[in-house]
Amino acid sequence: MTQHLPLAGIRVLDCSRVYAGPIASMLLGDMGAEIWKVEPPAGDETRGWGPPYWGDPDEGRSAYFASVNRNKRSMVINLKTDAGRALLDRLAAQCDLLLHNYQPSVARRLGFDPDRLRTAHPHLVVVGIGGFPGSGEAAERPAYDLVAQALSGLMAVTGDPAGDPMKVGVALLDLTTGLQAAIAALAGLLARERTRPEQALHASVSLIESGVTSLTNVLGYYLATGEEPRRWGNGHPDIVPYQVFAALDGHLVIAVGNDAQFERLIGVLGLPADPRFATNGDRLDHRDELVPLLSMRIAARARDELVEALTAADVPGGPVNSVGEALAFMQAGDPEWVTELDGIRLPAASIMVDGARLPARLPPPRLGEHTDQILLEAGLQAEEIEAFREAGALG
Repeated sequence: MTQHLPLAGIRVLDCSRVYAGPIASMLLGDMGAEIWKVEPPAGDETRGWGPPYWGDPDEGRSAYFASVNRNKRSMVINLKTDAGRALLDRLAAQCDLLLHNYQPSVARRLGFDPDRLRTAHPHLVVVGIGGFPGSGEAAERPAYDLVAQALSGLMAVTGDPAGDPMKVGVALLDLTTGLQAAIAALAGLLARERTRPEQALHASVSLIESGVTSLTNVLGYYLATGEEPRRWGNGHPDIVPYQVFAALDGHLVIAVGNDAQFERLIGVLGLPADPRFATNGDRLDHRDELVPLLSMRIAARARDELVEALTAADVPGGPVNSVGEALAFMQAGDPEWVTELDGIRLPAASIMVDGARLPARLPPPRLGEHTDQILLEAGLQAEEIEAFREAGALG
């Protein structure tokens, strides 16, 4: 199905590292784009974020790196050299999209100056990912996901109400930033085709701004009231019940979004109708009375038996799965949900096209594995490649 993938024929020069940028390019690669992953001589930092590793650790394919770098080929270019930057231009001329996540001053030194790119490559869609929004000194600050979770306010509303601020268990804001970068890339490609072929779009997104906007309803609450949102632990500020409960042999969640669902819930639990809990507003007012009643009934039931009863009654809920249980759930619906390429087990892409899975076409690459192959495809001759190597441009 490769030739029929939606982004087949699109070529991406991916000069990003770590997480947010690689997430964006992986999604584009999943949809059929050809990804040329440009790495510095030392490689993407996440190659060394292990153990665990797939295969020999010296090959630099940590489980972390592999999780966001399928469907790409790797080449090593030293962009700190004049020859490396000249080679970057040769490659950019062959690509539709350039993606990077360098700080502005570093980006300019390495050849990603926006004005220069607009002049040299007007056809090239450019998406830059930063840590902090804006320009000048603020935009020079480095940021990893943990910093973004803290500064954005996300940690302030995550965790037990009586405990410390808590980060989410995955690099969530790297993920949201990568998704937004991928959307910006797609918008740029579409705009180039439809409205602005003479000058391709340049877009940017930052971890911090992505984090603050990702607060959505929590931020909306603050804008509407001026009151500082607080942590609710596993509860919800606006809906009851919408939280984790302890069953006899594990935990489950119940997410009641309307009054009809609540009526079915109390039917499953064998509780009588009570005017104190008739509407969601009533349940919010009487949260401290309702939750203990529900908790007592739920604690006497086996987790999976209760989940089955809730499902039969069309009440949203489910078990709190371990990672292994979550994987088993996916494989129960699709035994081939995990595929293996070059000894690396990879999960399926979550997007389906025309009812079919997007294929894992290429395994996460070894560092510089495809340097010469890509350069030959870009039109360079063997003697030119050797000259660039002698000039220190290639790793």
